[in-house]
Amino acid sequence: MQSPAKPGKKPNLRERVYQMLRERIQMGLVGSSDRLVDHDIARELHVSRMPVREALMQLKNEGMLEGTARGFILRRHSLQQINDIFEIRILLEPHAAALATANVGPAFLARMKSALDAAQEASDRGDWETFMRLNADYRAAWIDNVPNRAMADAISRFIDHAQTVRLMTMQDETVRGIILDGMRGLYEAYLSGNADLVRERMTSHCRTAAVCYYQCYQRLSGGMPPLAH
Repeated sequence: MQSPAKPGKKPNLRERVYQMLRERIQMGLVGSSDRLVDHDIARELHVSRMPVREALMQLKNEGMLEGTARGFILRRHSLQQINDIFEIRILLEPHAAALATANVGPAFLARMKSALDAAQEASDRGDWETFMRLNADYRAAWIDNVPNRAMADAISRFIDHAQTVRLMTMQDETVRGIILDGMRGLYEAYLSGNADLVRERMTSHCRTAAVCYYQCYQRLSGGMPPLAH
Protein backbone atom coordinates (compact mmCIF):
# COMPACT_ATOMS: atom_id res chain seq x y z
CA MET A 1 0.00 0.00 0.00
CA GLN A 2 1.36 3.43 -0.92
CA SER A 3 1.59 5.95 1.87
CA PRO A 4 0.28 9.53 1.91
CA ALA A 5 2.80 12.32 1.43
CA LYS A 6 5.22 12.89 4.30
CA PRO A 7 4.98 16.15 6.26
CA GLY A 8 6.91 18.94 4.56
CA LYS A 9 6.99 17.10 1.22
CA LYS A 10 4.89 18.43 -1.63
CA PRO A 11 2.37 15.71 -2.56
CA ASN A 12 2.66 14.22 -6.00
CA LEU A 13 -0.27 13.87 -8.39
CA ARG A 14 -1.32 10.44 -7.14
CA GLU A 15 -1.27 11.68 -3.55
CA ARG A 16 -3.32 14.77 -4.42
CA VAL A 17 -5.94 12.68 -6.24
CA TYR A 18 -6.03 10.23 -3.31
CA GLN A 19 -6.60 13.02 -0.80
CA MET A 20 -9.29 14.62 -2.94
CA LEU A 21 -11.17 11.33 -3.30
CA ARG A 22 -10.83 10.53 0.39
CA GLU A 23 -12.20 13.96 1.32
CA ARG A 24 -15.16 13.41 -1.00
CA ILE A 25 -15.91 10.14 0.78
CA GLN A 26 -15.50 11.74 4.22
CA MET A 27 -17.81 14.61 3.33
CA GLY A 28 -20.57 12.34 2.07
CA LEU A 29 -20.13 13.40 -1.57
CA VAL A 30 -19.87 9.75 -2.65
CA GLY A 31 -23.12 7.88 -2.13
CA SER A 32 -23.68 4.15 -1.73
CA SER A 33 -24.96 3.92 -5.34
CA ASP A 34 -22.18 6.02 -6.91
CA ARG A 35 -19.44 4.49 -9.03
CA LEU A 36 -15.92 5.88 -9.12
CA VAL A 37 -14.53 5.21 -12.59
CA ASP A 38 -10.91 6.11 -13.28
CA HIS A 39 -11.33 7.60 -16.76
CA ASP A 40 -14.34 9.68 -15.64
CA ILE A 41 -12.38 11.12 -12.71
CA ALA A 42 -9.30 11.66 -14.88
CA ARG A 43 -11.39 13.59 -17.39
CA GLU A 44 -12.94 15.69 -14.61
CA LEU A 45 -9.55 16.54 -13.10
CA HIS A 46 -7.75 16.90 -16.47
CA VAL A 47 -5.11 14.34 -15.53
CA SER A 48 -4.03 10.95 -16.86
CA ARG A 49 -5.77 7.76 -15.73
CA MET A 50 -2.72 6.22 -14.03
CA PRO A 51 -2.56 8.44 -10.89
CA VAL A 52 -6.35 8.17 -10.54
CA ARG A 53 -6.19 4.39 -10.85
CA GLU A 54 -3.41 4.24 -8.25
CA ALA A 55 -5.38 6.46 -5.85
CA LEU A 56 -8.50 4.31 -6.25
CA MET A 57 -6.48 1.15 -5.64
CA GLN A 58 -5.00 2.66 -2.48
CA LEU A 59 -8.49 3.43 -1.18
CA LYS A 60 -9.50 -0.13 -2.02
CA ASN A 61 -6.47 -1.54 -0.20
CA GLU A 62 -7.34 0.59 2.84
CA GLY A 63 -10.82 -0.92 2.89
CA MET A 64 -12.80 2.17 1.90
CA LEU A 65 -13.76 1.02 -1.62
CA GLU A 66 -14.44 -2.27 -3.37
CA GLY A 67 -14.01 -3.07 -7.03
CA THR A 68 -16.82 -3.91 -9.44
CA ALA A 69 -17.03 -4.79 -13.12
CA ARG A 70 -17.11 -1.05 -13.80
CA GLY A 71 -15.25 1.14 -11.36
CA PHE A 72 -15.29 1.24 -7.57
CA ILE A 73 -18.03 1.71 -4.99
CA LEU A 74 -18.09 2.34 -1.25
CA ARG A 75 -17.29 -0.85 0.57
CA ARG A 76 -20.34 -2.75 1.79
CA HIS A 77 -19.74 -4.07 5.29
CA SER A 78 -21.37 -7.02 6.98
CA LEU A 79 -23.11 -6.49 10.31
CA GLN A 80 -20.19 -8.15 12.07
CA GLN A 81 -17.73 -5.80 10.38
CA ILE A 82 -19.81 -2.79 11.37
CA ASN A 83 -19.96 -4.07 14.92
CA ASP A 84 -16.17 -4.48 14.91
CA ILE A 85 -15.72 -0.91 13.65
CA PHE A 86 -17.91 0.51 16.41
CA GLU A 87 -16.10 -1.57 19.03
CA ILE A 88 -12.72 -0.21 17.87
CA ARG A 89 -14.05 3.34 17.83
CA ILE A 90 -15.33 3.01 21.38
CA LEU A 91 -11.88 1.81 22.45
CA LEU A 92 -9.88 4.51 20.64
CA GLU A 93 -11.92 7.70 20.29
CA PRO A 94 -12.60 8.57 23.97
CA HIS A 95 -8.90 8.34 24.83
CA ALA A 96 -7.84 10.27 21.72
CA ALA A 97 -10.44 12.98 22.32
CA ALA A 98 -9.21 13.36 25.89
CA LEU A 99 -5.63 13.73 24.64
CA ALA A 100 -6.77 16.56 22.35
CA THR A 101 -7.78 18.55 25.44
CA ALA A 102 -4.11 19.49 25.86
CA ASN A 103 -4.30 21.47 22.60
CA VAL A 104 -7.56 23.32 23.27
CA GLY A 105 -7.35 27.02 22.45
CA PRO A 106 -9.49 29.81 20.96
CA ALA A 107 -8.98 28.66 17.35
CA PHE A 108 -9.83 25.05 18.24
CA LEU A 109 -13.03 26.02 20.05
CA ALA A 110 -14.06 28.50 17.36
CA ARG A 111 -13.66 25.83 14.66
CA MET A 112 -15.82 23.37 16.58
CA LYS A 113 -18.47 25.97 17.41
CA SER A 114 -18.68 27.16 13.80
CA ALA A 115 -19.21 23.61 12.51
CA LEU A 116 -21.71 22.86 15.30
CA ASP A 117 -23.82 25.98 14.61
CA ALA A 118 -23.80 25.40 10.85
CA ALA A 119 -24.74 21.73 11.34
CA GLN A 120 -27.71 22.77 13.49
CA GLU A 121 -28.89 25.14 10.74
CA ALA A 122 -28.49 22.46 8.06
CA SER A 123 -30.44 19.93 10.12
CA ASP A 124 -33.22 22.45 10.80
CA ARG A 125 -33.77 22.94 7.09
CA GLY A 126 -33.56 19.17 6.40
CA ASP A 127 -30.34 19.42 4.40
CA TRP A 128 -28.83 16.13 5.54
CA GLU A 129 -26.04 16.13 2.95
CA THR A 130 -24.70 19.48 4.17
CA PHE A 131 -25.22 18.29 7.74
CA MET A 132 -23.09 15.25 7.00
CA ARG A 133 -20.24 17.37 5.62
CA LEU A 134 -20.37 19.72 8.62
CA ASN A 135 -20.36 16.76 10.98
CA ALA A 136 -17.14 15.67 9.24
CA ASP A 137 -15.72 19.19 9.67
CA TYR A 138 -16.56 19.08 13.37
CA ARG A 139 -14.96 15.67 13.78
CA ALA A 140 -11.82 16.80 11.95
CA ALA A 141 -11.51 19.74 14.37
CA TRP A 142 -10.76 17.52 17.34
CA ILE A 143 -8.96 14.76 15.43
CA ASP A 144 -6.52 17.34 14.02
CA ASN A 145 -5.61 18.25 17.61
CA VAL A 146 -4.84 14.71 18.81
CA PRO A 147 -1.09 14.72 19.58
CA ASN A 148 -0.71 10.99 18.78
CA ARG A 149 -0.95 11.22 15.00
CA ALA A 150 -0.81 7.44 14.45
CA MET A 151 -3.89 7.10 16.67
CA ALA A 152 -5.62 9.99 14.90
CA ASP A 153 -4.95 8.42 11.48
CA ALA A 154 -6.30 5.05 12.65
CA ILE A 155 -9.48 6.70 13.95
CA SER A 156 -9.96 8.55 10.68
CA ARG A 157 -9.64 5.33 8.68
CA PHE A 158 -12.21 3.48 10.78
CA ILE A 159 -14.61 6.41 10.61
CA ASP A 160 -14.18 6.49 6.84
CA HIS A 161 -15.02 2.77 6.69
CA ALA A 162 -18.36 3.50 8.35
CA GLN A 163 -19.37 5.96 5.63
CA THR A 164 -22.24 3.77 4.44
CA VAL A 165 -23.55 3.74 8.02
CA ARG A 166 -23.65 7.54 8.11
CA LEU A 167 -25.42 7.64 4.75
CA MET A 168 -28.06 5.33 6.22
CA THR A 169 -28.65 7.19 9.48
CA MET A 170 -28.17 10.91 8.85
CA GLN A 171 -31.22 11.25 6.63
CA ASP A 172 -33.29 10.65 9.77
CA GLU A 173 -34.21 13.91 11.54
CA THR A 174 -34.36 12.22 14.95
CA VAL A 175 -30.89 10.76 14.47
CA ARG A 176 -29.51 14.15 13.45
CA GLY A 177 -30.92 15.60 16.66
CA ILE A 178 -29.20 12.89 18.70
CA ILE A 179 -25.93 13.52 16.88
CA LEU A 180 -26.22 17.26 17.50
CA ASP A 181 -26.76 16.64 21.21
CA GLY A 182 -23.55 14.61 21.24
CA MET A 183 -21.63 17.25 19.31
CA ARG A 184 -22.87 19.96 21.65
CA GLY A 185 -21.99 17.93 24.74
CA LEU A 186 -18.46 17.28 23.47
CA TYR A 187 -17.94 20.95 22.62
CA GLU A 188 -19.04 21.96 26.13
CA ALA A 189 -16.65 19.39 27.60
CA TYR A 190 -13.77 20.86 25.62
CA LEU A 191 -14.87 24.32 26.70
CA SER A 192 -14.52 23.20 30.33
CA GLY A 193 -11.01 21.88 29.70
CA ASN A 194 -11.87 18.70 31.64
CA ALA A 195 -10.22 15.73 29.91
CA ASP A 196 -12.19 13.18 31.96
CA LEU A 197 -15.46 14.81 30.93
CA VAL A 198 -14.33 14.80 27.28
CA ARG A 199 -13.58 11.08 27.56
CA GLU A 200 -16.97 10.41 29.13
CA ARG A 201 -18.88 12.44 26.53
CA MET A 202 -17.03 10.82 23.63
CA THR A 203 -17.71 7.33 24.99
CA SER A 204 -21.41 8.15 25.18
CA HIS A 205 -21.32 9.68 21.68
CA CYS A 206 -19.73 6.55 20.17
CA ARG A 207 -22.21 4.23 21.86
CA THR A 208 -25.12 6.37 20.74
CA ALA A 209 -23.84 6.29 17.14
CA ALA A 210 -23.83 2.47 17.29
CA VAL A 211 -27.36 2.34 18.70
CA CYS A 212 -28.64 4.74 16.00
CA TYR A 213 -27.24 2.51 13.28
CA TYR A 214 -28.64 -0.69 14.74
CA GLN A 215 -32.06 0.85 15.23
CA CYS A 216 -32.03 2.00 11.61
CA TYR A 217 -31.03 -1.49 10.51
CA GLN A 218 -33.83 -2.98 12.58
CA ARG A 219 -36.40 -0.74 10.90
CA LEU A 220 -35.16 -1.76 7.46
CA SER A 221 -34.73 -5.48 8.03
CA GLY A 222 -36.71 -6.42 11.10
CA GLY A 223 -33.60 -7.98 12.65
CA MET A 224 -31.42 -6.71 15.50
CA PRO A 225 -27.68 -7.49 15.61
CA PRO A 226 -25.68 -7.51 18.87
CA LEU A 227 -24.42 -4.15 20.11
CA ALA A 228 -20.74 -3.30 20.39
CA HIS A 229 -19.38 -3.78 23.90
